[in-house]
Amino acid sequence: MGLVPQSKQQFMTALSDYAAGMGKSMEDAGVMGAGNLCYAALELTPPMVESGGQGLSKEARAAGYMAVERDIRGLFVAQDERKAAAVGVALNNLAAAIKAGNRGKFERIRQQASLQRTNLINSVMRKIVSDTDPARAFEKATNFFSKSNPVQTVNQQEIVTDIRKVHLSKRHINSKGRMRTTKGTGSYLGKYVVQSKSALEEYIKATQMHVGFIKSGWWQVLSTLPKVAGKNVYKGSEIPVWVRRHAGTGYATLVRNKEGINIVIGNRVGDNDSQASKNNVQGAARAQAMARLISQLEAYQKDQAAKFNGS
Repeated sequence: MGLVPQSKQQFMTALSDYAAGMGKSMEDAGVMGAGNLCYAALELTPPMVESGGQGLSKEARAAGYMAVERDIRGLFVAQDERKAAAVGVALNNLAAAIKAGNRGKFERIRQQASLQRTNLINSVMRKIVSDTDPARAFEKATNFFSKSNPVQTVNQQEIVTDIRKVHLSKRHINSKGRMRTTKGTGSYLGKYVVQSKSALEEYIKATQMHVGFIKSGWWQVLSTLPKVAGKNVYKGSEIPVWVRRHAGTGYATLVRNKEGINIVIGNRVGDNDSQASKNNVQGAARAQAMARLISQLEAYQKDQAAKFNGS
C-alpha cells in the first residue's frame, strides 16, 4: 500500500492543520475527516485488487465476483456436466487398467484431457495424473486403487437440493481474514452434486450479488454525514452501484458540546472476524484519509496563491 499506519492523535493533529489552512471550523474539518475515513475504509475493505486497496474499482468488483464463482465451483458440480461425467468414467477405466496390469492402456487413459485438465481434489489422484514418470504413476495408482472401490458416476450421486445450506456450512474465515470454503467432503470426487448447470449458475449469480455488502456500512455512514458548505463530503456517484445497492450496517453519532464536536463512526460487519483490527486497517485508513486532507489543503492553498498573484 505504501502507507504508514497513523495513530488517532496524528489524525486529529492533521484535522487541526486542515481546519486552520482551509479557513474552516473544527466541526467542518471533523465531518471532512470522517468522510475521508469512510472513503478510505471503503477502499480497504474486501474485495480489493490483488496488490491491496483500490476497493472501489471495477477490478475489485471483478475480483469479488471471481472469488465467489471459484469457491462455489470448487464445492459443487452439476449432474448434467459432461466434463464431470467424463472424469468419473476415465477414473474407473484407469482402475480397470491397473487391475488388468495393462501399463499401456493405463498411460493412454492417464493422458486424456478429461483428467489432465481437471483440478482433482483428491491429492493422491492428482499426483498420479500429474506425475511426469509413467512407471512411478503406475505404481502409485496400483497402491491407490487396491484400497478403493470403483468411482460412482456423477449420475449415481445424491443430489443436493439446498445449495445455499451446504455452501454456508462449508464457509470459514482463514488466517488471512479471507472467506474460504472447506472442500473435498462431497460424494463425487470431493464435490457435491446439484441438479443442473443452470441451477448452479443461477446460484453463483445470486451469491455474487452479495459482493459489496461489507463495504456498504461505510457508504451508509458517508451518505448520512452532515453537509459541509451545503455539499456532501462525497457524492453518491463517486461510490459504485455494487456497493450502494446494499442497505448497509453502518452507524454514526455526532455530539456537539462546549469542547467542540465528537463524531463516532463504525460498521457493524466491517470487523466481525477481527481481521481488520489484527491488521491495523484503522491505522491504514487514517493514513489514507490524512493523505487526502493534505492533498485537498495543498490544492486549496495553490488556488488561493494563484488568485492572489492574479493568474
